[in-house]
Amino acid sequence: MRRGGLTFRRIYHGWWIVLVAFVCHAVNTGLIFYAWSVFLTPLAAAFGGRGRVAGAYALMQLASAAYGIAVGRVVDRRGARPVEIAGAVSLATGFLLLSRVRSLPALYGCLAVPVALGSTCIGGLPNNAAVARWFVRKRGRALGLATAGISAGGILFAPLAQFLIERVGWRRAYALLGLTVAGLVLPPVLGLMRRDPADLGLMPDGEPPPSSGDPRAGLALFERERERSVRPQVAVRQANFWLLAAAFGLTMAGLSSVLLYQIPLLRDRGMPADRAALVLGATAAMGVVGKLGFGALLDRFDQRRVAATCFCLQAAGVLLLWLGPTHSPLLLACYVVLYGYAMGGNATLQASLVGEAFGRLHYGAIAGRMAPLVVLSQAIGVPATGFVRDLTGRYDAALALVVAAALAATAIVLRVQLPSRLQEPPAST
Repeated sequence: MRRGGLTFRRIYHGWWIVLVAFVCHAVNTGLIFYAWSVFLTPLAAAFGGRGRVAGAYALMQLASAAYGIAVGRVVDRRGARPVEIAGAVSLATGFLLLSRVRSLPALYGCLAVPVALGSTCIGGLPNNAAVARWFVRKRGRALGLATAGISAGGILFAPLAQFLIERVGWRRAYALLGLTVAGLVLPPVLGLMRRDPADLGLMPDGEPPPSSGDPRAGLALFERERERSVRPQVAVRQANFWLLAAAFGLTMAGLSSVLLYQIPLLRDRGMPADRAALVLGATAAMGVVGKLGFGALLDRFDQRRVAATCFCLQAAGVLLLWLGPTHSPLLLACYVVLYGYAMGGNATLQASLVGEAFGRLHYGAIAGRMAPLVVLSQAIGVPATGFVRDLTGRYDAALALVVAAALAATAIVLRVQLPSRLQEPPAST
């Protein structure tokens, strides 16, 4: 495109897909994961204790994983756009209903149906599948940018939820956040989300049309990417599927346990509540840096080794939290930087390794089948951490298990067998 003698290159539409994914990740994780700890105290006061309310959250997670099996198939057939439109409406409706619940069964029902379904439909499954379709060689970088929204959501929505609860109460806060979901998610999804580069006459990664005499030469690279895509029925019979599910199940169980109990752990050690909340916010902020950093590494190095490095850094970070005295600002800062950076890579690594191992054509269905296994490990690990704390009065044994799980995941992910990297196309002249 030329204007006034200058040449302007139109932005590849895949980067707009990344922007939509960033927004959806931020809204979904910010409200479903990070803001949950803010709502937990008023919900527990209203519905009879933290244990009862925590059960509703666990049910929501399990329901979300179950929905993912069907949602993944729809994403592969219809694309992310219709799924995310339905998801935004469902999640907004669920939050509006939460603002009016008067009984514990109603709370369970709202979280297990409209909230869980909406979270699944605007969460990692459709967004990572969309990004994986639009990028091949730059997939790691693109996924790193998209999943940075996960940590950005923690930075934004946890304090926003706290502000709203203090000003208008938890019921009106849920209602306002429901409207926020619709206002933030629907416009970019409706305006920008598209299923496949071919729908717009484009090629993955924004590659230019071939300039050689053979008009099919430039398409060969991406046709090979399509041809190596594994069908979901075949993927679940491969060792790679179970190795990836085990590795990320172990690390995600540990990650959820550390982050959800980080504030109570620091408060048990005498840290004021406001400072403990600041530490959690700083950890989430470092997660943004981690996602971008690991996303760039995935495009340059063996993805298994990148994942193994990430898991080892997580183990080292948890060791700092476990053994380091919290009254030492230096050790606490080292924990925030190291663990925050490392844990930020998880979502990017999982999405990229699934795409690398199985291809992009059936990404949604395969990720949907893997999700229940990963979520089940979280559903076991998070309550188990609380049980250990109640039984012993400390988190030491639970943190030791988190370190062991991260090291086990390191050994497991190195056993994944990845296809050879696609060859770079020759430079055009």
